Amino acid sequence: MCRFKRKAPYSTYTRVTGRSADDRIRLAYQVFPKLERYRHHKGTQLSGGERKMLSVARALALDPVLLLLDEPFEGLSPSIMPEIAESLREISQMGVAVLTAESNLYHVPDFVTRLYVIERGEIRFAGKPAELRNQPEILNIVAGPSTDGGC
Repeated sequence: MCRFKRKAPYSTYTRVTGRSADDRIRLAYQVFPKLERYRHHKGTQLSGGERKMLSVARALALDPVLLLLDEPFEGLSPSIMPEIAESLREISQMGVAVLTAESNLYHVPDFVTRLYVIERGEIRFAGKPAELRNQPEILNIVAGPSTDGGC
């Protein structure tokens, strides 16, 4: 027999912050408005992109200071990637630090302010994304060898 009772209308871990649970849920829907129409659906009825939105929205509903994302674009349809990237930009602009681990350089959103390239546990590059263009040996690690004759 279970002795635990659900005390809140939301079945998720929550923490005490300055925002009410309802405000946090509203914020998640503001960032991912597409999810509002699926409010009464089960997660198994969502597409891969919608599931990704839901997982980030659930984390956002905890009112985080830092959001850690492991390959947020992995396995997603290219058509949904811009929408998720824009939502991550919006989260970042709210003052939430967003740290992503991404193995595909082409999936790194254009709003990132710092980029780290780690190879075999060693930080090989740390800097602004624009600085990476001047590092051909690092570009070779993250994007593969150049096919344009080195130009």
